[in-house]
Amino acid sequence: MVVSVTCGEKEATFQLYDTKAAKELYDQLPLTLELSNFRDAQWMFYPPEKLAVTDAESYHDGKKGELSYYEPWGDVFMLYEDFYAGDEMHRLGVALSGVNNIEGMSGEITIQAVEEESFAAEKVTEKESSVKQIKVTANGNTIIYELNGSPAANDLYDQLPLTIEVQNYSTDEKIYYPPKELNTSDTPLADSEAGSLAYYAPWGDVVMFYRDFGSASGLYELGSVIAGEEYIKELSGTITIEKVE
Repeated sequence: MVVSVTCGEKEATFQLYDTKAAKELYDQLPLTLELSNFRDAQWMFYPPEKLAVTDAESYHDGKKGELSYYEPWGDVFMLYEDFYAGDEMHRLGVALSGVNNIEGMSGEITIQAVEEESFAAEKVTEKESSVKQIKVTANGNTIIYELNGSPAANDLYDQLPLTIEVQNYSTDEKIYYPPKELNTSDTPLADSEAGSLAYYAPWGDVVMFYRDFGSASGLYELGSVIAGEEYIKELSGTITIEKVE
């Protein structure tokens, strides 16, 4: 479910999560509503009908670009600054585009559903011209990832090549630490599976998953493996990460 929020010439699009509250918001669209500001960090609007929430889906990352719902007030809010307000919030989705337009919105907005097929078609030329791939080599094996074009993924790409130590973490991932932090604005939150490439902002590490994982606060999607997935689990010691030209 993709939705757009427009205010004059400014627009932001959001990918909604597969939650009960997000589906109920989607079912009320299209809407034309007034915005109100809260603590110079978010714009709020009130859908006509309150959204049903469940404790199991209560989660709030508090990051710029987040779309969330506060059940006691019945308001949906768009964060244009990082603003953590507690786990009782219900995250509805995350910005796909236009996150920097949110702050400049005010007054009346229109929220409407975006057909996923048309949204994908609009992005296809941009994607084809900007697809970037990287390769990870170690012990004679090569793993190739396709990046998703997000600011964080581009930041990683711009730091290459790297020769760096890889570490084993838990039972599902290998991690390494790029020299510079990655910019996570306009970067989608991860719902990681085997082969996902992600960035864990609180620690500043890049994560290569070799088993399904899911989501976590502060975990952002960078891309996915397209070749050599079977070698991820065996990575150890020094690895080389390079651009695929």
